Amino acid sequence: MSLRPTLRALSLVAAATLLVGCEDTPSVPSPPADASHAVVLETYLRALLAEDCVTAHALGTDTFTVGNGELCDAVVVSAFEPIGEPAGPRDGEVTYSTVLTTSGSGDGSIRPGRLTWFYSLAERDGEWRLVGGGSGP
Repeated sequence: MSLRPTLRALSLVAAATLLVGCEDTPSVPSPPADASHAVVLETYLRALLAEDCVTAHALGTDTFTVGNGELCDAVVVSAFEPIGEPAGPRDGEVTYSTVLTTSGSGDGSIRPGRLTWFYSLAERDGEWRLVGGGSGP
């Protein structure tokens, strides 16, 4: 009886386990708890570029979902322009506009190319978090 098929199967299982584990490993460091809204948004945008949805999702609230501004896992973003000054603030909330370059969305709701995308951030328990966004303020 040969151990080769068993060793090959074990090797494949180990490789698959490593690949799956990599998908859940953040590649963009999270900002400190006292980070400004600009730093939180910049970190989110860097996470989008890196396709690091673990970090991207951690920077949003439960209202920040696909369909309400969240793009990670829905759109491939290949570039963003530096963010400027936010609109607001009003009662602990700010809104930024940024220009993203995307390859479009699978459902066709976002066309490939450059687009202006708005992000709203609010202070929650002393930390700035993304709460919503989209193609209009």
